[in-house]
Amino acid sequence: MDDSKNYIQDIRSILLKNIKPSYETTNHKEIHVRCPYCGDSKHDKSKARFYIEMRPPFRFHCFKCETSGVLNQQVLRDLGVYDNDLTIDLAEANKFVKGNGVQKISTKSLKHLIHENPYSEIAKRSLNYFNSRFHSNFDPLYVQKKFRCVLDAPAFFALNHIYAKGFDFNNAIGFISSDKSHIIFRDTSGIQQRRYCNVCLVDEDQLDICSKMYNISGGIDVMQENVDLILAEGIFDIIGVYNYLHHDENDNRTIFAACCGKGYNAVIQHYLRLGFLDMNIMIFSDSDVDIQFFRDLKNNSIYLKNSRITVVKNALYDPATKANKDFGVPEDSIKLNKIII
Repeated sequence: MDDSKNYIQDIRSILLKNIKPSYETTNHKEIHVRCPYCGDSKHDKSKARFYIEMRPPFRFHCFKCETSGVLNQQVLRDLGVYDNDLTIDLAEANKFVKGNGVQKISTKSLKHLIHENPYSEIAKRSLNYFNSRFHSNFDPLYVQKKFRCVLDAPAFFALNHIYAKGFDFNNAIGFISSDKSHIIFRDTSGIQQRRYCNVCLVDEDQLDICSKMYNISGGIDVMQENVDLILAEGIFDIIGVYNYLHHDENDNRTIFAACCGKGYNAVIQHYLRLGFLDMNIMIFSDSDVDIQFFRDLKNNSIYLKNSRITVVKNALYDPATKANKDFGVPEDSIKLNKIII
């Protein structure tokens, strides 16, 4: 493609400008920067093992944590580069690439969530991590179905023909996003360099319409005059809130959702597009987030400007130890502090 040189130059200049340290290789065919996932060396800030190929399909590979893939909007954001024009250029350039080696998995190919053996040793470890975190005693089948939880990642990958690397999935618990486009994994060992790993399940050209947003499974009656939209930042936060607040499995007017990096406004807009026009919004925030953040969120939104939002923080938060900063904790570690804005 004749225009690919222009895209390459755009990418090179933007990355070199925005990411420090970053280096061009002598042949100008790739650049290398510090890996946004493993962080490279903790002792030498000049280390940069995350290589980006400067030609379509713009592959990347970290030679430390082995994370690899194709440059897209999410990877650019992980690198700290926010440029919509560049994202469009990348997609346009890749239209002309055939057989680029990227594994393409349709969300329709996902089989039933419950894999063949929910009582495997890996599943037992994951379930123990889950129940220990919330002081709960859930059955593995309930956790898998209710929370769309992947307890045994290797078995789930084998069942659905998914290939992923760069993370110890034998010691990880995963959650499938609302649109089944991603699995968000969390390390359960406490020793991995990365706490989280996102496994994408869709084609690269579908990413712009996909999201890592997560909601807890439940039947919502779309004919309700209004619904309660309960929001939190992370998956464990919203599960903690659900366990604390929710005791009626037949509730059909409460939505529990986690942003997972998308931002509160994006999740609110998602449910507006689904037709939930009258929502009572409660945001369960980390306790160290300034309330002005939520006032700005409200004032900068046409829909939210005239709405009442309840921001909830954990009153048991200890600033010295950071304990109970969020809601991904047992019920006895939660005390609600509500602020109406």
